[in-house]
Amino acid sequence: MLNYLCGVPIPVFVIYELLIRIHAFDPSIGTYVSHTFNSTGAVVFTTTRTIRIRKALLNRQFKDPELISEAELVLLSGSK
Repeated sequence: MLNYLCGVPIPVFVIYELLIRIHAFDPSIGTYVSHTFNSTGAVVFTTTRTIRIRKALLNRQFKDPELISEAELVLLSGSK
């Protein structure tokens, strides 16, 4: 199942970039293994966990990454 941003399939680099940004807050995030999509966004599998990323967040990472706050990245990482 392909998901789309701006009428094009979501590029994998969008997910990689988010993982790199999350890593700054939680180095134990692991490395990218694979991903799949569901109706709400991406389910990303790393070497240490599974992360669910909403379509809206993927869209912001694709269009303007600066719109994603540090608080949102910390929330994604599961760190407090």
